[in-house]
Amino acid sequence: MTGVSFSDDYESAFVNPAGAARARRRGIHLGLQAAAFDLQLDGARFPMDSARGMTIGATLPLPFGDVLKDRIGVAIGVYTPQQVLLRGQIYYPEVVQWPVLSRAQSLAVQVGLGVDLHDTALDGVRVGAGISALANVLGDLDVRLDETNRFVSTVETQLLASFSPIAGVMYQRGAWDAGLVYRHETRSEMNLIIRTADLPVSLPVLTVGGLVQYDAPQLAGELSFRPAPDVRLIGNLTARFWSAYPGPTRPTSASSLLAPAPGFADTVSPRIAVEGTLRGPRVSLALRAGYAFEPTASPPARIAQRRMGDGSLATAMGESLQVPLRYLDNDRHVLTAGLGFAYDIAPSQRLRIDAFGQMHALLDRTHEISASGDPLDEDRAMQTGGLIMVGGWTFALEY
Repeated sequence: MTGVSFSDDYESAFVNPAGAARARRRGIHLGLQAAAFDLQLDGARFPMDSARGMTIGATLPLPFGDVLKDRIGVAIGVYTPQQVLLRGQIYYPEVVQWPVLSRAQSLAVQVGLGVDLHDTALDGVRVGAGISALANVLGDLDVRLDETNRFVSTVETQLLASFSPIAGVMYQRGAWDAGLVYRHETRSEMNLIIRTADLPVSLPVLTVGGLVQYDAPQLAGELSFRPAPDVRLIGNLTARFWSAYPGPTRPTSASSLLAPAPGFADTVSPRIAVEGTLRGPRVSLALRAGYAFEPTASPPARIAQRRMGDGSLATAMGESLQVPLRYLDNDRHVLTAGLGFAYDIAPSQRLRIDAFGQMHALLDRTHEISASGDPLDEDRAMQTGGLIMVGGWTFALEY
């Protein structure tokens, strides 16, 4: 969960594109990762599908000569879920749901380019830019009556990509490394537009779907220090601007009501990490550990006011239209550990295997309303907590 100041392989495409300029070897990376959720609601397990996916990465220092020698690098990272290209579930606001945690089932692609400004007036500075792309599913459903007065429907769907920019900078001076990166929001939508024709009555155009994947804009700053050549200490602050989150639902028609505003807040996550490396003649072993605190952006589940299609508050007969809003999320303590094994096959060829694990401990939280609409439960507030276990590995050949 760090690397903004020192990443130098395919992960730079997302972590900080400026790190692609640090790469001195080409690399091909393949890996798997998975997450298992043990979420608790009122002392009982809340079901949520595990997330499994494949990671494909590439690092390519561009082999220019003269003044461009060792200056430009490209990093590519792809994450694809094992079973789907995009999965999303859009619920009514009163249904219990975890909109922040249920976002791990979307095809994602990142590409970054870094430039090293060594031997110039900005010696030690690296800059980079890239894009992050998520899959979107858009479709049209046309319904009409044919000559025999039977309903006929035609469905057309498209898998499209939405793009978001990433930009970062690194600075290295002696044993110190610093990095700063901005990642714009990424969105993934599933929308099906339903149109009717040749029917006895006229029906409005309907839209079924919503926002199924959303990563808030992020600004991350990091400082790392090497007290010894094989030891690195890292401190990181990552700000997420969740206040821009519009919520997962979309109006079904021009006259439909919207769910209440999610009311998410901006967050700042502190992170610390350490890496130590043991080296032999041709083998090295890196040991890694870290801690992060991830505050929740979501207020507790509550009674909230519905909105009109234009976002204004909805009223009827002078009274506000209110509905239970059961968006659940918790503050998290995150413990991380990892190891990296590297074997030099030849002076210019290296085999790498990296593995990692994370444990997210959700802090117990009491919400303002119950988990059901049963009047008998009105005075019993929801309690949420649980664990998330994440792990994975990558295999790489560098040459």
